[in-house]
Amino acid sequence: MVPHAGPAYSGPCAAHFYARLDPTIQRVILIGVNHRTFGHRAALSPWETWRTPLGEVAIDEAFNAHLETQVTFLMRESSAHAEEHSIEVQLPFLQWTLGDFAITPISLSHISLDECAELGAAIAAHCRIGVKTVIIASSDLSHYVSPKKADALDRLALDPVLAMNPQGLLRITAEHDITMCGVIPTAVMLFAAQACGVKRATLLNHCHSGDVTPMRKVVGYASVALEL
Repeated sequence: MVPHAGPAYSGPCAAHFYARLDPTIQRVILIGVNHRTFGHRAALSPWETWRTPLGEVAIDEAFNAHLETQVTFLMRESSAHAEEHSIEVQLPFLQWTLGDFAITPISLSHISLDECAELGAAIAAHCRIGVKTVIIASSDLSHYVSPKKADALDRLALDPVLAMNPQGLLRITAEHDITMCGVIPTAVMLFAAQACGVKRATLLNHCHSGDVTPMRKVVGYASVALEL
């Protein structure tokens, strides 16, 4: 799990994750949040490549096709991706860190707990086939609260992430009104991790926007690594 705010704010936190990434990884599953809820609620990329100032990144068409076949509520759709940043801000980090790799971007707005589990299982099933893969959930934590409150709320949300408990994550963020924008992508990632047999989650860094520029209301960020 990595944050997705402006690089000046969340970039140093995300870098804790990318610095540990295996440079031989060939496939990246990028699960992002559709902040504006434009387009389809669970969207694959309709394009063959994505472009950043560092060049183009190819879409993993085989993985796209697998998910499209296995998960009926997914579809290839442009509106969910065109105005969204949560996936694209991860690409320069990946381009800097990895060599030749392909991505499967998945933009999510509102899907149910059962659908999170279904999508996670479908991702895991194909991840076990050959190619070295990383699954990344793009999420910030609490939004526009005091630094003290951000720390408390973020810790509540991080506890089930570190326990690899997607059901608990969705329950706790709802009960405590924690504005973790990528809670659904993170739940999907956790379901996939469970199905892949992941045993350990590590908090690499936790900070907030006020660590960069002093402010009364901050946004929380964390990088978490899950490993077999």
